[in-house]
Amino acid sequence: MHSCYVSTPQISKDTIHISDSERHHLLNVLRLKASDQVEVFDGEGNRYIASLCDTRTSPLQAKILQHQFHPHTPPYITLFQGLPKFDKMDLIVQKTTEIGVNEIVPMICQRSIPKSVVQEKRTVRWQRIANEAAKQCKRLHFAHVFAPQGLEECLGRVDHLDLLILLWEGERRQGLKEILRNHGEAKSVGLFVGPEGGFTDEEVGLALQNGCVSATFGDNILRTETAAIVGVASVMYEFK
Repeated sequence: MHSCYVSTPQISKDTIHISDSERHHLLNVLRLKASDQVEVFDGEGNRYIASLCDTRTSPLQAKILQHQFHPHTPPYITLFQGLPKFDKMDLIVQKTTEIGVNEIVPMICQRSIPKSVVQEKRTVRWQRIANEAAKQCKRLHFAHVFAPQGLEECLGRVDHLDLLILLWEGERRQGLKEILRNHGEAKSVGLFVGPEGGFTDEEVGLALQNGCVSATFGDNILRTETAAIVGVASVMYEFK
């Protein structure tokens, strides 16, 4: 069955109003017709089976036949990503969303690009990339991309997380797998990944003072985009 995504305000009691972009895909690309059934998601955990109505109308309407709500299932993952070059951030957002990250917070670190370069339109772009990745994977819950924040701001918004992990190449004792297996009861995890060049000693100290546990991937030093992807995948593997 073909699928499409709508935002929650587009859904009324028994009718779904499908946007022009999704309408074009359903009617002109997939060649669906009136009465054909589609699977509809809203990115908030709702899944609908709906039947297309009059295909000549805009917005296209579909009558709801079935509805299921799927709550979040652990682990709930927040990625605090030190800002790299923008093309790398695009990749990080796309791939970690595909894997299952729930929140992405671009983080302004001492070795990040200047804050003045981070424009609001970048956040809009990253959210769009996350949405497209979620659609491709048929994720029931979209990842949310926040506006860039400093490390201190990020450390001030972790109350909803059970476990905070700082991925740091300077750690020599604890591997990521070991930490995850020692905290198997955690339902939510915050991953802190540094930018190109890594975290400074001052930033590492601040993170550890605020409840983070430092972890290493081993002898290999990974690129920031690789560390983010491997980190999120590791949490999903251990806790799912």
